[in-house]
Amino acid sequence: MRGKTLMIDFEEELFPNTTYTIFFGNAIVDITADNPLSNYLYAFSTGDHIDSLAIGGEVVNAFDLQPRADVFVMLFPPAIDTIPQDSIPMLSRPLYVARTDEHGYFQLRNLSDRAYQLFALSDVNNNYLFDLPNEEIAFLDTLIRPEVFSLPVADTIITDTLLVKDGERIQDTAIISADSIQIEDIYDKYYQLFMFQQIDTVQRFLGTEVFYPPKFTLLYQFPAQDPRYWVINKDMGSDWKIDRLSSGRDTLSVWLKDMSLDSLQIAVADGDSIYDTVLIAFGSERKKYEKRKGRKKKDEENVERMQIKTNARSRTIDLGKPFQLIMENPLERWDFSTTTFIAGEDTLMGAPFVLADSLATRFTLDYEMTEATSYEFIFPDSAFYTIYGLTNDSLQAKLKTAEIRDYGVLVLDIEIGEHPYIVQLMDAKERVLDTFYLTESEKLKLEYLKPGKYLLKVIQDKWRNKRWDTGIYVDMRQPEKVYYFRGEVEIRANWDVEEQWVLP
Repeated sequence: MRGKTLMIDFEEELFPNTTYTIFFGNAIVDITADNPLSNYLYAFSTGDHIDSLAIGGEVVNAFDLQPRADVFVMLFPPAIDTIPQDSIPMLSRPLYVARTDEHGYFQLRNLSDRAYQLFALSDVNNNYLFDLPNEEIAFLDTLIRPEVFSLPVADTIITDTLLVKDGERIQDTAIISADSIQIEDIYDKYYQLFMFQQIDTVQRFLGTEVFYPPKFTLLYQFPAQDPRYWVINKDMGSDWKIDRLSSGRDTLSVWLKDMSLDSLQIAVADGDSIYDTVLIAFGSERKKYEKRKGRKKKDEENVERMQIKTNARSRTIDLGKPFQLIMENPLERWDFSTTTFIAGEDTLMGAPFVLADSLATRFTLDYEMTEATSYEFIFPDSAFYTIYGLTNDSLQAKLKTAEIRDYGVLVLDIEIGEHPYIVQLMDAKERVLDTFYLTESEKLKLEYLKPGKYLLKVIQDKWRNKRWDTGIYVDMRQPEKVYYFRGEVEIRANWDVEEQWVLP
């Protein structure tokens, strides 16, 4: 700084006949009021003209299409002789760089007329290289050429700046960028980049979680193809545990039947690859468990009882949703024949619950529940026994159903192209409420929806594995495409809403 002047000194020789741009962002601030000179861009040339072509667009997250602010947008030449094509952003730095604004918009101006490769990068270590596993990237599949840039009215050209080299003035200009919201309107070609984080395709064992009564989980980095484990420090026999693989196939839960075990040493594998050996110790978790359970006087009976939960909220179950009992640990035996079941005015002996999973942790009521009806269940003492020998006290559960007129209906007519789609119904906070898989055009009828606003999202399942797949730059593979239905869908009580959605 020199008074009201900002002096910039380049420590290296500038190329001849080249246009340079300096993007100051909000770095220049008024000294009295702290008002920044927003998005200030200064351009100058070492030749007889300033390159005036430009490109504009936006960067969004590939999975939820949210704008990505403050990430680099970079232009590279079409090829570099000494660097393989799939390694250019890892081994070379770009010719031009810009940052996205808070809306994810970007502009690259004062470009020369040539072809470029376009990338976006969340540059964690600020070295302009895609060289860290936690850095995200976006790229276009094709080369681009910049276009003639028409300056919007909102921009201001400042001509009283000066660049001096070897005592001579060099042609110069300075531009304050227009509001980035106008970018889509001022470019004939508008580029949208979908940013993603690559997944390391090498399977890894991430570790364990230990609980008590004796249970542990094995955590894999990716969905396991053939998860395996075995005890290596003692002979356990053939019937020492019960296990369950999560729906995402990345977590294996193991319940031990013997509560007296203090520790196990196990080997963990996926298929033929052994990833680790790990010690599973239950001592500290057992102490926490006993402390929570509390202690009674020596002459009092200290009998622990199992707990049963349900999927009802505030003693209400939604119509169209089956009522379930949820056990914390697998059951060894159960008996519903002595359960008292009261449905409205009718009292029945025996409740029609059926097993809902292979571990006996969930039971579903096999009974068609009607609207505006009260239900009650009385489970007698010792109706259930867990694999740890714990049983239940006498339990009572009451619930009710709402009226049909309290709900709305969404009829969604979806037309799809050659790829299948994963359809998600979400609330306003993008929590997934229901999922459908479509292999052909279909009319979905979504009933018993509570009044409110909903979002609809689809994932084009190009790889046909019923999940969203991220991109892989070295394979030039883009992330699977995601689409949102236009705006929110408002559901009102006792009202049907019909929508049509045509997908590519």
